[in-house]
Amino acid sequence: MTENLALPAAFLAGFFGSTHCLGMCGAIVVLFEQSGRQGWLRRLGYNLGRMGFYVLLGLIAGAGGAILTRATGVGTGLTILRLLAGLLVIAIGLNLLFAWAPTRFLEEAGARLWRMLSPLAGHLLPVTSLPRALAAGFIWGALPCGLVYSAVALAATAGSVTGGGLTMAAFWLGTLPALVLAGASAGRLARWRSRRIFRQAAGVIMIAIGLLGLMPARMLMH
Repeated sequence: MTENLALPAAFLAGFFGSTHCLGMCGAIVVLFEQSGRQGWLRRLGYNLGRMGFYVLLGLIAGAGGAILTRATGVGTGLTILRLLAGLLVIAIGLNLLFAWAPTRFLEEAGARLWRMLSPLAGHLLPVTSLPRALAAGFIWGALPCGLVYSAVALAATAGSVTGGGLTMAAFWLGTLPALVLAGASAGRLARWRSRRIFRQAAGVIMIAIGLLGLMPARMLMH
């Protein structure tokens, strides 16, 4: 099943690509930086809202993959999805390793979605309550980040609605440590962003996972 490739790949993409996530989301997280219980509740609310948006995208993408599988036949559909999953993971690895974005077209698609939702974002600032933090996380989840929308495409290769949602949940879980640190300390934010070795190591790992994922698909084709 492609979930065996999608879940760990999505988690690793989120974890090692979180320096990029900090550049995109770190600013809004720091906006409601506050010590004590209220600060942590708002950071938690923001990240839960972001998870909600990611999982929603994953469910939709997974449904699309399931439709493709049924339309082409289970055997052919799974082979196509496995090939796409392997290629997408390799593309994500190239993005992390060389800052080269072969999936930039996915980011451009995300930019169109962000333009529709961004007018709502201004109404949520300042983030002064838990409900506002949840809503801000949900809206800011649509930021046109290449890694996010590459993970959404990967979720489509899971071949099921549940698998798509779980793939995006795994991606969110990978990004969580860095974004929690960003909200807790602006100094930690700078240190995380300076660690390029994380992205480089992740790129190599992701490319290796993608190549391994292509092997079963080639066997099925033969």
